[in-house]
Amino acid sequence: MEEKILEICKRVDDSIDYTSTTLIDDGVLDSVTLISIISEFTDEFDVYIPYEEIIPENFNSIKAMAELVEKYV
Repeated sequence: MEEKILEICKRVDDSIDYTSTTLIDDGVLDSVTLISIISEFTDEFDVYIPYEEIIPENFNSIKAMAELVEKYV
C-alpha cells in the first residue's frame, strides 16, 4: 500500500521528498497539496476520509497515510 500511496503523492507533486516523516510538521506539505492528495485517495480507493482524521499525525509520512487509507478501504 505504501508504494501506491507514494505513487499518488508523486502524481500530485513530484517535487516533494516524501521520504520525510515530518511532512506536515516541517511544512513540506501545504494545505492545497494536502487537499489534492486526499482528493486523489478518494478517487483512487473510493474512500471517504473523515474531517477528524485530517490531522498531522496521519499525513506526516507515506506510512502514516497508508495506514489511514487502509482503515477505510
